[in-house]
Amino acid sequence: MEISANGTLDAKPSGQNPPRLITQIIGETRDKTAMIILEDKLAEQRKISLQKFKPVAPSKMLQKRPGSFASALVHEVRNPLSNINLAVDILDSASLDEEHKIFVDVIKRGAARINNILSEFLLSLKKEEIHSEICSVNELLEEVLALNKDRMLLKNVSVSKDYTHGEINILVNKEEIKIALTNIIINAIEAMPAEHGSLNLYTKNLNDKCVIEIQDNGIGISETNLKNIFDPFFTNKYGGMGLGLSTTLDILLSNCATLDVHSAEGSGTCFTLFFNQVAEV
Repeated sequence: MEISANGTLDAKPSGQNPPRLITQIIGETRDKTAMIILEDKLAEQRKISLQKFKPVAPSKMLQKRPGSFASALVHEVRNPLSNINLAVDILDSASLDEEHKIFVDVIKRGAARINNILSEFLLSLKKEEIHSEICSVNELLEEVLALNKDRMLLKNVSVSKDYTHGEINILVNKEEIKIALTNIIINAIEAMPAEHGSLNLYTKNLNDKCVIEIQDNGIGISETNLKNIFDPFFTNKYGGMGLGLSTTLDILLSNCATLDVHSAEGSGTCFTLFFNQVAEV
């Protein structure tokens, strides 16, 4: 290394190779620069690969194939249901006393109801519009009671009916409203003590509204829980899913109906439903 004419250090004297240290530094710098460039390129390639081969979220897959999961679920439910029907048919053909035949009939009606619900569910997947029809409220309640008579029979629940005189008609999806009313009545039956349950049903006119009241003398609902009963998956019942009342609320709102709930622990519960009244065509 020499001092140049302008007084600076000259790292490469005339006619000589650069010192080994400087050559090493230059080489390492080039290697690091090349490594950084390579890492940047690899990162960019990984980013492109992730975007290109990003898996489709399950929800988007279901959107592309609407009803596929629901149809498969219905199929899986019907498999054990067929076994139940077969076993019940065998029991029905056996020599049973009248008391046991009653329970066989309960199982048969329950299995038939499940199969009808599954069929209606599959049919609803194919419909683009909600099918509404004019229904008599009093007749609708009678049909719902008939669907739940086995459950009431098993718990020996007494039913009191106070229907308004004359017909009250509403425009709704009949099968959906039957499901909503069934959910409320089932909750009432399960909340009441065996042998001492009392279910009271009322229908009445209120201006242009049709009102249905469903009262029970069950254990009631605490003020804290009353705020959450329509939340999905909220339940205090052992083995419950917490979807019954959530589904009921969705059904009522989609049919332009509203509801009110009054309850207190130890004093039973009253569900009041309000529908738009229509004249029969």
